[in-house]
Amino acid sequence: MRRVYHRFPLRCDLDFDLPYPFIDVVTKIVSMNNTHVTQRIGEDLVKLDLRISIADERTNMVPVEDIPGLLDDITDEADFMLRMNETILTGDRKIPRAETIYYLKIKESGMMSECFATKEGDKGSTDAYDVKKLISGAFEQ
Repeated sequence: MRRVYHRFPLRCDLDFDLPYPFIDVVTKIVSMNNTHVTQRIGEDLVKLDLRISIADERTNMVPVEDIPGLLDDITDEADFMLRMNETILTGDRKIPRAETIYYLKIKESGMMSECFATKEGDKGSTDAYDVKKLISGAFEQ
């Protein structure tokens, strides 16, 4: 079953190919749900919390954990929504910074996967290239 979102943005900030089969890429993206990474942005240590949703019935996005057997019936194309909540970590406390939303389309292309990433709005300090690094980095672990 294709999981396509009818309101997926027409413009794309970044398109790239991953040398992995479609189902492997989808599995990695789903496994990144409810995880976090930390990185330095300028002088600040920033924690990025990841929440992942997938298209459901072409009209809405549903958290991946709410769809049982998701990986068993998905085929050739999937649209995801990645929510990145940025929090500045200091010695004393955590300071909320921004929430950034990305739309990510994954298409099967033989033994490779085509990926299209689009940022919604201009909040946050990340960009579509950071999404590519997150996904590519998940395969290197």
